[in-house]
Amino acid sequence: MIDGSRQLARAMADMAWTALPDGTIDFVNDRAKSYSGTAPGDTGGLLESLHPDDRQAMLDNWRTSFRTGETFELEARGLRHDGIYRWFRIRIIPVIGHDGAIDHWFGMSADIHEQHEAQDALRQAQTTNESVLARLQRILDHSVDAICSFTADGTCVEMSARSKDIWGYEPAELVGRNFGDLIHPDDREASGRDNIEIRSGRQVSDMLQRYHRKDGGLVHIQWSSVWSDEEQLFFNIARDVTAQIEAEARLRQSQRLETLGQLTGGVAHDFNNLLTVILGNAEFLAEQLPEDGDLHRLAIAMQDAAERGSALNRRLLAFARRQALEPRVTDVNALMGSMDHLLRRTLGEHVEIEIVRAGGLWRGFVDPAQMESAILNLCLNARDAMPDGGRLTIETANAHLDGTYAASHEDVQPGQYVMVAVTDTGQGIPPDVVNRAFEPFFTTKDVGKGSGLGLSMVYGFVKQSGGHIKVYSEVGQGTVVRIYLPRTRETAEDAAPSAGSATSLSGSDKILLVEDDDLVRSHVDKQLRGLGYRVVAVANGPEALEVLGKIADFDLLFTDVVMPRGMNGQQLAAEARRLRPGLPVLFTSGYTENAIIHHGRLDPGVHLLNKRYRREEMARKVREVLDEAREAAGQTT
Repeated sequence: MIDGSRQLARAMADMAWTALPDGTIDFVNDRAKSYSGTAPGDTGGLLESLHPDDRQAMLDNWRTSFRTGETFELEARGLRHDGIYRWFRIRIIPVIGHDGAIDHWFGMSADIHEQHEAQDALRQAQTTNESVLARLQRILDHSVDAICSFTADGTCVEMSARSKDIWGYEPAELVGRNFGDLIHPDDREASGRDNIEIRSGRQVSDMLQRYHRKDGGLVHIQWSSVWSDEEQLFFNIARDVTAQIEAEARLRQSQRLETLGQLTGGVAHDFNNLLTVILGNAEFLAEQLPEDGDLHRLAIAMQDAAERGSALNRRLLAFARRQALEPRVTDVNALMGSMDHLLRRTLGEHVEIEIVRAGGLWRGFVDPAQMESAILNLCLNARDAMPDGGRLTIETANAHLDGTYAASHEDVQPGQYVMVAVTDTGQGIPPDVVNRAFEPFFTTKDVGKGSGLGLSMVYGFVKQSGGHIKVYSEVGQGTVVRIYLPRTRETAEDAAPSAGSATSLSGSDKILLVEDDDLVRSHVDKQLRGLGYRVVAVANGPEALEVLGKIADFDLLFTDVVMPRGMNGQQLAAEARRLRPGLPVLFTSGYTENAIIHHGRLDPGVHLLNKRYRREEMARKVREVLDEAREAAGQTT
């Protein structure tokens, strides 16, 4: 999750940074570097950057956050690059790891020196005969915040020029207007209570309210306010904190999806082991029993149930970004064209389908099978949103996502993409549902009508492919889902050719089988022996290396990827090849992590058999790896 926090910090226009749990700053963005003069790698402690008189307040807040896990905010003086202390508003968010402990801190700092001076001026003006408005006038034109005054009923008396940037109104448009009309309805009651407290003598510097802009958008305003009995006016300083709040919301969403991904990936790993055994035994029983008997039909039903469980598991792995993708140079237009017949047959005649393919479309680098599955999922969702029929449009286009767009969207890299948009004329999605659309098991469909994993699978696939996905929807007006896939400048001819299919499914080769799950190990051992292979089966990497040290004539290492005893499958393969150069390796896994898959694709030259697999799939893959190794050895002799 720390990588996501740093990407967010890089994209922010304000000063942002991350720190270790002990307060050591380990990353600052470009804005913070230029402001403070900190050079890359020259990062120190959070406390050392503050004025000595402000360090205790930071410590007190810090300790409280350690206990409660809550975000905290304070004002303190920090060093600028020229050695001058200036006032900052510092907001620090504890980032919680999957173990429930604070993993690191994410901080944002804003220079509020002028605002702080304005607050001092307000306080001093209250104790003198000098007019508050006269004192404010000297800083109105220089403050980055809006400075204004209101009557007791909320009517604006004076407004600085900053209002244009915050609310979209010129100052003259706001003077004489009651600001209560602009407050979001859900915030009006709290605003009234705050005003009563301020009039009783309390100075407020942290009121947070939402306001409607002139263009119809919403802006989040943090107020500092005091009441003058002499003037019978509220004097206020308003800061636009919309970007900060949206950044925090994106960070929380990123953390939530990351945590859910870790959970679902772990569950999928164990589930795949069970499915491998269940499906394999069901296949064996079905082959041994008479086809016209009840027991044979029960075995077939077991196979079908295991296949349905496998489909569910693939969606879990897709969301967790743990599926093994095999991306290649892909003509997305041709892929969409090949789906035309499938979509018309699947969606039914009540859905009118149009596929609009852009001329000169760039090529994408993507797993075409998973791409087809993702588009089909989106189209099925669109069909369900149009129960009485409607129009479905699939459109391709070249797209460029610039730095401005990337800065406002999590995990987006600026660059060129191949875009596929799926548009329906259905019921549309409410805003609160759109915000949760990619969460696994979240669905608005009736019980039994959906697993809540369709969009989660699409989201995980797109993210693992290095792309971006965006949903636009309005209730009653339909939905648009846009997928952005990385462009590649390679041609199909540049892509490495895939290995040919093996013709024989049996052999007498000697195989070292490494699998930590007892049930799976016993099951695969039996299947391999049934195909004629000689098998030595062990439970982990150290045991496998011990066997390799004694027996030198193995033809294949067939190993799980995720294993205990401090050695995963990739590490075992490296040690095995050191002992036996040229030993072919076939990996198997239901939860790949990053041992053999990087940047959403298999490492070059790696062979992987995904759990859960049928006996024929295993036999074909084992034979393919052995034959490929034998052919390579013949070419080098």
